[in-house]
Amino acid sequence: MSRTLAIVLLTGLQLSASGQEPQRFRARTDLVSVDVLVTDERQPVLGLTARDFELIDNGVPQAIEQIYVEQLPVNVVMVLDTSGSVIGERLRALKAGAGSVIDKLRPRDRAAILSFSHRLDMPSPLTGDREALRKALRALDALGSTSLRDAAYAGLALRGADTARTLLLLFSDGLDTSSILSESRLMAVARRSDAIVYAIGVREMPRLARGPVFTQNEAMTDDRFLSALARETGELHGRGLHDPSPSGEG
Repeated sequence: MSRTLAIVLLTGLQLSASGQEPQRFRARTDLVSVDVLVTDERQPVLGLTARDFELIDNGVPQAIEQIYVEQLPVNVVMVLDTSGSVIGERLRALKAGAGSVIDKLRPRDRAAILSFSHRLDMPSPLTGDREALRKALRALDALGSTSLRDAAYAGLALRGADTARTLLLLFSDGLDTSSILSESRLMAVARRSDAIVYAIGVREMPRLARGPVFTQNEAMTDDRFLSALARETGELHGRGLHDPSPSGEG
């Protein structure tokens, strides 16, 4: 009887303890890192100090404790539109742009190539092998519809767990025609990612006496979506690639 009573008392004590208000834990952040790139006519501005910056968080000025220049390795994820609309000059322009990025990689940098049409392919995962990247780039061909949002999501998902910064270069010429992922869902993922997106639109330049000329109402590049995606990750603009005109300008 006493043994049974002891078990009942012990059970009652546990129930009483479980009914108490749960413990609360406090957490604080001592340092928040903010990446900044300052350029003048596309050239980096050097020699800046903390007094040259103003940081606002939800309308409240924040104290800038220190500013420093850090040469961290970079993971460059190149997401290339290979849908049927880029056959010909556009695909060559995309390859040339991606090739110039590969040429400028530093020794500790890595890059990946992700191509998309109505399907996603990764001809080259993250690697420091420049020749492997160039070989994968040369093999790209154009065919199919455009899953732009799905491709952007896949590129963000390639963000590694190492200390390298991730730069996502999204090259596309067209409106999304076949993605499963919604734009709102993609933007939510982009806001949570620390990858920086440069969205680069490819437009058709007017041609003399040949080929279509697109007016503003017939624009084939979704600038609104590309700009919004870049803005969510902190990069407010991207440069456009253009098909060369017959005179070689563009």
